[in-house]
Amino acid sequence: MEFGFSVAEQAFAEEVRAFLRDNPLDRFALDGMDAGYGSGAHSRAFMRALGARGWIGMCWPEMFGGRAAPMFFKLVLFEELARAGAPFGPLAGSWQTADAIIEYGSERLRAEVLPAIARGEATFWQGYSEPDAGSDLLALKTEARRDGHHYVIRGHKIWSSHAGIATHGLVFTRTSREARRSRGFSMFVVPNGTPGMDIRPIRSLTGGVYHYEVFLDDVRVPEDLRLGPEGEGFQALLNGLDSDRFWGRFYKAPALERVLRRLVDHANATGASTDAGLRRRLAAMAAELAALRLLFYRAACLLRDGAPITYETAMAKVYADETGQKLARLGMDLLGLWSPLRAGSREAPLDGEISHAYLTSLGHTIAGGTAEVLRTTVAVRGLGLPAEPRKA
Repeated sequence: MEFGFSVAEQAFAEEVRAFLRDNPLDRFALDGMDAGYGSGAHSRAFMRALGARGWIGMCWPEMFGGRAAPMFFKLVLFEELARAGAPFGPLAGSWQTADAIIEYGSERLRAEVLPAIARGEATFWQGYSEPDAGSDLLALKTEARRDGHHYVIRGHKIWSSHAGIATHGLVFTRTSREARRSRGFSMFVVPNGTPGMDIRPIRSLTGGVYHYEVFLDDVRVPEDLRLGPEGEGFQALLNGLDSDRFWGRFYKAPALERVLRRLVDHANATGASTDAGLRRRLAAMAAELAALRLLFYRAACLLRDGAPITYETAMAKVYADETGQKLARLGMDLLGLWSPLRAGSREAPLDGEISHAYLTSLGHTIAGGTAEVLRTTVAVRGLGLPAEPRKA
């Protein structure tokens, strides 16, 4: 596999760097917290700036308003934004939704929502998990009942990122109880503010809000806001989960490299870098981040070439999240007694970034698929091992 960038991709990387130099990040208002995944905070203003450059829809087919740019242009954009610490939190979800609309969407979704995504005006939350349906999403209870040319949705979603500040939700529902277990589900694109939708914040360990729970009380949705045929939403869900595990973690390596560089600079400035044990830990972390980046690029090359992806995204997500936790612990050790101080505290080292990274990283091995479940995916699909037997 060739991991080098083409001349056009290198030129695009420089174009993104120039944009970041000309548009200092502190000029963009923030609307939601940085959850530590590497994509920074949620900024509507920054998303609109990306849309104005034509970068959000650049890889879409021309018939949908895109430029049909190669997929690797997305990777270039992600890496440059992550290295700079830009607030592009909603971008991966917007791309994921756009791909679903292009593949499964109605003419209405393609005509109304796609252009709003391209302009950076439409952002999305995922209505997948429920209080009694986390890793087993097919145990969900949210139902969509057909009523003429509409559906009436009733249910309860939880851990939905950005739900309180996004414009739309991707709501996974049950539309039939007669079909076999993997059928009878449908996905809807539901505008925020639809009557019957109640969105409530969930306070995180940092004190900020990233996740929300959403109550859906007889929410009426037109049938042309459904993704794909009725009862066949499970495939859209699977595609979305694989997309989330890849695109939602791809930028973690360059983001963590930026954090590691800050720790190295701090160690050099304070003299801590003379400690042999610390030097070995920092060097080992640099090697792990290089391996993480290559792991994602291998999966990217498979996606680019149309090769089957069976376990690679699961493996990459587990490694990305656990490496992020390891770097956060290393940072806390390096900063010592001052490390727990948060942003805004007068004596907080590195602006409280390491404390924030430590607290936010704790849930990363649960969100988007638990590390335990994904290890089973790697064992069964990647290594050919038998699935873990059920307990008697």
